[in-house]
Amino acid sequence: MQPIAQGSAAASRIETNERQLFNDLKTLNKSVAAFNKQVSEISGPDQFKSLERLRLDSPPELTFITAIGKRKLEIIGLNVSMVPQSPGIGLADASQQHDEQQNIPYDSHTEPEPTDNTIGPAGAISANSGNTLTRPSTDDSYTESSTDYSDTESSTDTSDTESSTDTSDTESSTNITSGTKSSTDIISGTKSIDPIKARIIQCQANYLELKLATGVGCYIRDVSISPTSKNLIINGCDDENEFSLSIWRQGADGNWLPKGRVKSSDAIFRYQLNQSENTLLSISYDGNISMSTLNSDGRWQEAVVLEHTTTDEKCPRVKADFSPLQDKIMSYDPQTGKINVLREDSNGRWTPLTQAKEISHCQQTVPHQVPFEATNHYLLTYQGTTATIWGCSDETHCLEEQKVIECNRQIAGAQLSHDEQHAMIFTEGGQAIFLGCDVDGNWSQIGEICHPEWSMNEDYQPCAKPICEAAFNASGHLALTRDTDNTFIISGYDANGDANDNPWVVKAKIHRCAEAKFSASGHKLLANSGIGSFKLWDYNSTDHRLVNGQTIYHSGSHKAIFSPSENLLLSYGNETNFACIWGHDEEGDLIEKTRIYHQGGIDYAAFNAQEDCVLTRSRDRTVKIQALDSQGKRQEPLVVQHRNSIMDARFSRSGRLAYTISLDDTACILGRNDNGQWMKLAVTDSDADFIRDASFNELENHFLTYGNKMNKKDKHQPGLVQLWGIGDDGKWSKKEQIKLDHPVKSAKFSPDGDHLLIYCNDGICYFADFLKGGTALLWKIPASPGQ
Repeated sequence: MQPIAQGSAAASRIETNERQLFNDLKTLNKSVAAFNKQVSEISGPDQFKSLERLRLDSPPELTFITAIGKRKLEIIGLNVSMVPQSPGIGLADASQQHDEQQNIPYDSHTEPEPTDNTIGPAGAISANSGNTLTRPSTDDSYTESSTDYSDTESSTDTSDTESSTDTSDTESSTNITSGTKSSTDIISGTKSIDPIKARIIQCQANYLELKLATGVGCYIRDVSISPTSKNLIINGCDDENEFSLSIWRQGADGNWLPKGRVKSSDAIFRYQLNQSENTLLSISYDGNISMSTLNSDGRWQEAVVLEHTTTDEKCPRVKADFSPLQDKIMSYDPQTGKINVLREDSNGRWTPLTQAKEISHCQQTVPHQVPFEATNHYLLTYQGTTATIWGCSDETHCLEEQKVIECNRQIAGAQLSHDEQHAMIFTEGGQAIFLGCDVDGNWSQIGEICHPEWSMNEDYQPCAKPICEAAFNASGHLALTRDTDNTFIISGYDANGDANDNPWVVKAKIHRCAEAKFSASGHKLLANSGIGSFKLWDYNSTDHRLVNGQTIYHSGSHKAIFSPSENLLLSYGNETNFACIWGHDEEGDLIEKTRIYHQGGIDYAAFNAQEDCVLTRSRDRTVKIQALDSQGKRQEPLVVQHRNSIMDARFSRSGRLAYTISLDDTACILGRNDNGQWMKLAVTDSDADFIRDASFNELENHFLTYGNKMNKKDKHQPGLVQLWGIGDDGKWSKKEQIKLDHPVKSAKFSPDGDHLLIYCNDGICYFADFLKGGTALLWKIPASPGQ
């Protein structure tokens, strides 16, 4: 009987919601009539602001269908979503349901154009030849901000979403279906598209399907797609004092629908989705940290807001992050030192923990120290001369003191190892204290090292030399510390100790060293003198020994990198005309394998994923790809010559392809023929004065470039995006060229490689008073042969 009762309750709830919705429509009908009456008496931009206010005051189930005629905006209908959803449904499940819509027309004759923050799920878009979107001759703009994405940050503060951008005066939020040839076809279909884009987009071919066009009123800071490629987040400024994240979700039918909005009174500089993509964390300059969650209807709603100190560009910013296990959120206010911890309960709610003792952490004074990070089981904080290790209690779900460490000098920095089983605390006096955690969760000091507190400067005066940088290797069994005199100390477990008594000792000292780093595995250590010599050690994790310390010399080189397997080294530099590949011989000695020559200095070099090729980029305007045999010996290289400086050259993720982009406005796609020989597969012919970036998609069957005109006086279509793909004959060719009336800020593929995302702003300045709007465009890429 319980399922029947639940079904009856659900039916009753749906009926009640429908009655309430249609009661709201009676009042809304009067508001729409008043809007259409007074719209002819106000300016274009004010029309869109008035429409946005009306939309915000309306039920979320409604979407306006608008039209423009004789430069006037008018509402001609509404889309009403009538789909009920069960309380337990998640985002993925909700998106699988098809929206059942009722179209409620109004007595109107003009065509629609939404404006600031107006969402058109299917608006009327007028189309001329090909895939060119045109708008009536109006300067009105439509803005909509949608957001949903994980862990991305925009240009101003990468890894924090920072990107000041402008956007166009005429933007609209539109959900677009492919194959639409005329405004009549679109309006009469079940999906409508708003006619917002007067000449903003001009496509050369009909290769791509435009799935979404949406905008904001002032500018877009950043646009990103979540790792699952199912959520789209737009970080934008809607008005001078209105900022938001707008979130869109791809449904089962492939269309993108607005799923919520996170508003802020100040710019949002960082946002992140958790791995399940059902919690969105965002931080703004006003110090507020907002946690938004996915409700049972598949829409985003604000759950928790934590207020912190307001910040600006000169002050350290508030930090917040999910723990690696995703079960906690930790926030840190560096101006007050306060740390907050939130935990997700069994109902998916995020609740701030009530601490028996307040957690406080001193702002880090060492510039090279790792920033505050959320942790799983332990948290290391310090203040003055006291450091504290906190543990997460499974019973109270709070952080409790596990270990308090008193130092004899002010603490300059502290950090945990990656596995949270080791801790390092270093003071302004050059002392570094190491602690370890046993199997029972008890922390104890396992060692201590000291850097010289003072040294003599060039004038033979005593000068303080505190520790300024420190790092653990991947296992946490080795550590590097560096002082301001560029002396590195390598320390770790004593090779002569046993499992229960392993004191932490100094293993090596390196004086006047420019750089020292562990390899990714933590099994190798490379020290760079900065004057063309490098020293390499192997770390034996069984007996904790550093062995095979060998030095190599490459005059003029300034950098050396490990190959993916860490069996080879690659050295290069701006003051040498060759890159050198190093490897071990049969006796284990490090020897030179081969050289790759250029006519000028080398500013970039890399191995491919297979480790059978090396790419070098030189100031002589050439890129070389050197194939290697199994012994690391060279084969015949590919040489790519550009007419101007080379901006970038890289291997693809798989290592089977590569690209170059140059200031001569060309880009090259490089790959191998059937014999394994590297060759040019295509050379792009850009109309842009400057190619800003390029990339392959995940499947590496498409390649894009984007850029803008450098002549700011030339206002005609300053933005350009080119898409290349593999044809039926297996050859690369240009599939699409998109010209935009606004400078392109970014163009990138979705993580799954199935969509192309573009965003642009109307203008190039970074002052909100002069910006007119931002536009985000999402295109579906057709499947390629063999895909």
